[in-house]
Amino acid sequence: MHGADAVLLIAAILSDKDLQYFVKIVKTLGMTALIEVHTLAELDRVLALEGVNLIGINNRNLENFSVSLETTSQLLASRLPQIQAKGILVVSESGIHTPADLAQLASVGAAAVLIGESLVKQPDPGTALAKLATEIATPHSTL
Repeated sequence: MHGADAVLLIAAILSDKDLQYFVKIVKTLGMTALIEVHTLAELDRVLALEGVNLIGINNRNLENFSVSLETTSQLLASRLPQIQAKGILVVSESGIHTPADLAQLASVGAAAVLIGESLVKQPDPGTALAKLATEIATPHSTL
């Protein structure tokens, strides 16, 4: 629909019934629903739905705007086997600035990341992204 590939659904503001309904509609339109969670309770609600392929874990608390990559770590620590068994891809969102952040998130099971604020605050976001990608591709020694 108009070139969109995905639709963001935020579990914190949608009921289970609405989430399930929107997942079905999104699939019918040939798109993927990225369902965003921030708490274990939200994650459990989403895991109980049918047809979920993509879960975004927002490291930013939308109530107080604090950011911690530990959010992804904590949620995946207890639910990664269930997520993997269902074939769901996990996207870690917000608070990602460095190759070390990317490595940390990959080590706990995040398969993808959504990087926004840290890039748009750069004078040249394209250059910043290219630098991040280069640093990932050519790890440096920490000695």
